[in-house]
Amino acid sequence: MRVINQSYLKQVYQILTDSHICLSNKRLRRMAYFDVYLQQYTQNLLYNKYKKIVTNDASNNQTIVLITAIAIILTMVVIVYRLNI
Repeated sequence: MRVINQSYLKQVYQILTDSHICLSNKRLRRMAYFDVYLQQYTQNLLYNKYKKIVTNDASNNQTIVLITAIAIILTMVVIVYRLNI
């Protein structure tokens, strides 16, 4: 089995713990391996739960980053507009 980054495992463990899903280290590594290297794998019910929780958390983070970026761009546009007046 290929190596999975330890920081990724820690983040996933924290996300799953917050969602009240406790996995052993062996299962956590297996789920992370499937997530990183076998993204089309859908035959395991536990993996499907894992993927749903991790994907939901990632999409929430992307939404926050998108809103922050839009706010920064709008602020820059307002500042440039006021300097040109």
